Amino acid sequence: MAEGSAAPVGKSEGHRRHYLLDRGFQLKYAILMACAGLAVALVFGLWLHQAHAQATALLAPDAETRALVERSDRVLLAAFGVIALLLAAALGLLGVVITHRIAGPVFVMGHYLEVLAEGRFPRMRTLRRSDELRTFFRTFIDAVDRLKGREARHAAALEDAVQRMRAAAVRSPELQPAIDALAAAARERRAALAQDDLELTPMAVPAPGKRAGA
Repeated sequence: MAEGSAAPVGKSEGHRRHYLLDRGFQLKYAILMACAGLAVALVFGLWLHQAHAQATALLAPDAETRALVERSDRVLLAAFGVIALLLAAALGLLGVVITHRIAGPVFVMGHYLEVLAEGRFPRMRTLRRSDELRTFFRTFIDAVDRLKGREARHAAALEDAVQRMRAAAVRSPELQPAIDALAAAARERRAALAQDDLELTPMAVPAPGKRAGA
């Protein structure tokens, strides 16, 4: 299958900054990861504070020492709260990055399906090294490749049939409407094979080299 050329560098870099390709899906799992991290941090913090309070009570310090310990506890709790929030934020960002590696390939394949539905074949790209679903994406590309090959074979068969029927139309003029319909179908298939996706893939990915035997 003829592969498309690489997207211009400037435009590619602009598209690479879009991390929320599927906002609902990505934010959902980013929030879930952040909440899970926050819950774990809070449970651990409460357990640690309870253990510390019990240990302090066993020491039976005087009033001045107890006041100092209580102030230290408040500072420790505040610090732990900040750490818990930072952990939640970090996990949320990690969720965005991880889901981006899944949403990106799905976004690209969705664009390719739209192009196919319009009667054209997309200019294929490879995924980025960090993307997931690589095996599924390769299967998708191979399926489109086989579809394009089948379209080429059907177009050739139609063109051959049209030529043969035109030779017979001299003796059988009633074949002319069927010939015109088959010729139109052959032209439509050839037009679909001749034009790739006129727009760049809406996600910056490099163009692959031709596979062996392509």
